[in-house]
Amino acid sequence: MSGVIEYLFANPIFLVPILLLVATMLFAILKRLLKVAAIVAIAAALYVVLVDRFGAGVDLSSLTGISL
Repeated sequence: MSGVIEYLFANPIFLVPILLLVATMLFAILKRLLKVAAIVAIAAALYVVLVDRFGAGVDLSSLTGISL
């Protein structure tokens, strides 16, 4: 493994495309994570609005018929 790293550092013509590929992959992963975080934030905000609008939420004992 160290031989490969030494070879890449000795020949930067091979190092640049590999670094560009890694940077592109990291950007794609971060972009997807930011999309997921935005969806979670919107869902959480909508949940807070729902609970605030309708009160404490659903009473589970009325749904199951079992007193909790």
